[in-house]
Amino acid sequence: MTPLAPASPPHPTRGAAVRLRRRDARRITAVALATAASLLLAGCAADGADAGPVAASASSGPVSVDSCDRTLSFPTGPQRIVSLWPAVTEMLLQLGAGDRLVGHAFTDQSPPLDAYRDAYDRVPVLGTGAVDRETLLAAHPDLIVADGEYHFDGTELPTIDDLADLGIRVYVISSFCHGQVTTGHVDDAGDDLTALGTLLGAERAAADAVADQRARLAAVDERVRGTEPIDLAVLQVFDGAVYADARGLYSDVVARAGGRDVYEDALPADQYYAEVSVEDVARRDPGTIVYLYSTDAERDSVRADLEARLPGVAAVREGRMLALPSTDFIGSRAVDGVVALEALLHG
Repeated sequence: MTPLAPASPPHPTRGAAVRLRRRDARRITAVALATAASLLLAGCAADGADAGPVAASASSGPVSVDSCDRTLSFPTGPQRIVSLWPAVTEMLLQLGAGDRLVGHAFTDQSPPLDAYRDAYDRVPVLGTGAVDRETLLAAHPDLIVADGEYHFDGTELPTIDDLADLGIRVYVISSFCHGQVTTGHVDDAGDDLTALGTLLGAERAAADAVADQRARLAAVDERVRGTEPIDLAVLQVFDGAVYADARGLYSDVVARAGGRDVYEDALPADQYYAEVSVEDVARRDPGTIVYLYSTDAERDSVRADLEARLPGVAAVREGRMLALPSTDFIGSRAVDGVVALEALLHG
């Protein structure tokens, strides 16, 4: 088979969204660092979003959690939070932290679930795409919650260590920590909710959310028990190229839903996606294609693109083209992804 092109984190539909919106990188000067730090210490105010149905109460004492081999410590719970991905914003709203959300970014990448739409729309938008360092620091966050470490490369945004020097802690969703991208699981979302609940003083809300997730996943497990896994490919189209997603959270969502990703053992080592040729997809001839999209308009265009490129593939010939939002493979939304994909595969 044609060798698959090696991939470099981050995922194209997230990382490239950063790259396409970046301006020329600028260094953070010592004056800028000192100014940002002083503003943080001064606690400059800005309005956050309404909390939603249940507001989290700030932790009254020191609190610490681990994220990507780092320990995040606060003398009291974080008060000013920035989210760098829509699914992350939803997790924070689920925990009642809307009143402490002072901004979020990449709002053009995924519409929120209806349950969070009103509170989501009240969160200040720092960028419909990537946020630059000036805008981020001007929000004076004490906690940033992100979908991956790729944001913090020291060019457009400071590194995680540089942010820590400013008193800003970064929590990264577990499945996309650098060393876990090929080993992440749907159950990681429960660990993230528990950790964030600890930081936010929302332990009860986190426990309820985790219990609900476990119940939903158990119901899916029962429905797919004893069924033969359905071979499929998870594909995305970006900038004219086709990418296959597998391993880590991607393959686990597929497996929990009763499927089997045909690219599980085909990607370059330590990667969870790769650019693939249409010839390679045709040779694998998956009977089902799950294609990922960000917006409703993209949903239609991605399907049309793949159908035009892969007319002879069984999934196209037999109309087994199944659409899922790409955000259903991030954080708590991965549980929604399992439920939705199981219904599409076996419903």
